Amino acid sequence: MRFFRRWWGLWDLARRRLRSEEDYRLFQRYQGRWVLEGLARHGCVLAGRRVLDLGCGIGGYTLALEEAGAHGVALDLWIRPGFPAQSFFPIQGNALRLPFAEATFDGILCASLIEHVKDPLALLREIRRVTRPGGWVYLSFPPFYSPLGGHQFSPFHYLGERVALAMARWRRWWGDGEWIPSQYPIYPLSFAQAFGSYGLYPVTIRKARRWILQEGFQIVYQGVRFLPLNVSKIPILGEVLTWHVEFVIRP
Repeated sequence: MRFFRRWWGLWDLARRRLRSEEDYRLFQRYQGRWVLEGLARHGCVLAGRRVLDLGCGIGGYTLALEEAGAHGVALDLWIRPGFPAQSFFPIQGNALRLPFAEATFDGILCASLIEHVKDPLALLREIRRVTRPGGWVYLSFPPFYSPLGGHQFSPFHYLGERVALAMARWRRWWGDGEWIPSQYPIYPLSFAQAFGSYGLYPVTIRKARRWILQEGFQIVYQGVRFLPLNVSKIPILGEVLTWHVEFVIRP
């Protein structure tokens, strides 16, 4: 019963997430709390540890980390005024060139970022560089060929980039909300320009596993976010059935 209540709560927040910045932050925070429970089961310590929220956006996951007793840094290409967390220092920066020394963080939360960077290997290389020996990394994203993998272009991403772009222009997916970041184009010209300063790239589970191992990480866990049935390891079919894949990895 608790499982279904949680999913109902997630659905309720998801349908309201674009109404305002605060609605979207609550949606992220709700997911973050659930994610951190899973991390605790895999031995990832949060309380009192220095953690990097990489690709923090408007700070929903950062708030969940703060509530769990972690402290550290929240980094994104663009930090909105009035960042909500108190114990996380917000920094505007590039995830492919992190402004930190080696082995700075005990843990790194990298949720829904890898599919937005042009060079995922550089991202993983930087993550490994700034993670302390024995530390942990949470990496998650919606596989490109899943129903949600096209982001605002879903489900038309299955029909190719040209069709997906045309449908996104017709639907005006971002709407007219003033809180939507100004660098997000209402009429993007390509997937690579979907969010202005960063894009959308076709990342699959298979590719992500290969990149993770190539950069010297150990995969502690691979699963489907918030679901007990792990279809993410099924070849080909798992790419479609996995709404959001998550990895817990260690350097």
